[in-house]
Parts: sequence; C-alpha cells; structure tokens
Amino acid sequence: METAEVKNDLGTVRVSDQVIAVIAREAALHVKGIYGMDDRFSHGISAVISDAEAEGVRVSIRENGIVIDLYVAAWHGERLPAIALQLQEAVKESVGDSTGLRVNAVNVNVERIVFGEEK
Repeated sequence: METAEVKNDLGTVRVSDQVIAVIAREAALHVKGIYGMDDRFSHGISAVISDAEAEGVRVSIRENGIVIDLYVAAWHGERLPAIALQLQEAVKESVGDSTGLRVNAVNVNVERIVFGEEK
C-alpha cells in the first residue's frame, strides 16, 4: 500500500492509494455512458479492501502528484472520446477535492463495450 501526503500548517495528511481508488471509482461510475468498471486489472490490487471497492482503478503515487488509470466498460453507441473526457474531468475533480492531492493524469482504458441489457 502506498500513501500520498498533503502538508498543511497543522501537520500532514496521508491518503492511501486504496482510498484514492475508491474515490476515483465512485466518480467514474456516475459518468453517463459508463456501464461499469472492468475488473480484469484489479484482482490482487489490495488485500485490505474488497475487489469491488477498487475495481477497475490503478493509482500510481509520484513525487509531483498522482496518476490514475481507469479500466471501464462502456455502453455501445456512446461516443468514447466524449465519455473519456468526462471521466477524466470527473475523477480529477473528485479526487482533488476530496483529498487535496494533485492529480497529474487520468488515463482511460475502455476494456469492453456492452450491448443491450447485460447484467
């Protein structure tokens, strides 16, 4: 488990990569056109939280900020570039606002297209 730090006048706030992943996942799931997160990458990401909580998200913590990789399934017929931009904006804003961390990049990987009423 990695942690990112935000320092202020009162001390240091440390946020784990798992917490960042959960925040990013929740923001991504609220974007129109996203069916869900793809779990092919997330198996084994953490023994501390369940796969479902961090499913489809990888967080890399670097000295100058964080990089978030999203692995998503989108509905067929949606404009993927537009969805990707909405995902990037929503995740960057949500993670930044919630944690105070600088988000350097949000990379979107569309792993699957869903047709019809898949469940």
